[in-house]
Amino acid sequence: MYGRYVMATMATAMLASCATGLPPSVATKPVLPPPPHFLTNSTEISIGVLDEGWHTELVLPVRALSPSLADLHHWFPEAKYLAYGWGNRNFYMATHPGPGMAIAALFPSSSVVFVEGLSEHPKNTLPPDAHLRWICVSRTGVWRLDAYLGDYLRMGPSEDPVSLAPGLFPGGRFFASTGTYDAFHTCNTWTAAALKFAGLPVSDEGVLFAGQVMSEIRSLRSCPE
Repeated sequence: MYGRYVMATMATAMLASCATGLPPSVATKPVLPPPPHFLTNSTEISIGVLDEGWHTELVLPVRALSPSLADLHHWFPEAKYLAYGWGNRNFYMATHPGPGMAIAALFPSSSVVFVEGLSEHPKNTLPPDAHLRWICVSRTGVWRLDAYLGDYLRMGPSEDPVSLAPGLFPGGRFFASTGTYDAFHTCNTWTAAALKFAGLPVSDEGVLFAGQVMSEIRSLRSCPE
């Protein structure tokens, strides 16, 4: 939940660049069907979409991790939930990002995945200005969502995620990403595309801002308590 500290600076530059454009395809490779044991428990799973004002993240329970993300257990052994954010590498990782970084991020540039391990329910750790919306996803949808997240993690020679640096606060870490960030494929485009890739009725076309993501998921149902 690190994005709230860095994304506000970026908004000013993005507002000046909202021309019509389509984000690049995120279906970089076919997703194999889940193995039978993954579908043994057909119960749907609650995933969270976190709105931090300018930036959105995805929150998944650790029990929902597929083999695509299993290597993350090493970095977050005590976590019950993992929050995933994506963004421009230089801007997202900067302790004090400035307007120059925000403007540079509008052009195609390298990206980073931020993962934060949460040892308790996210509602107990949210800042006052953040909003978390829980939605219900099928087991197959979660399998596809995991594949999407795993595809954005750049793997090293040993097929492990490439760790770049710890986050600003304990419990978070930056990992190298395969994706390209620009003004028309923002962190919020990434979030909407992830939900679409999971099979949810969500559009990522023209999505640049957090409010657009939250509008897309407004009608989606949550899992029964």
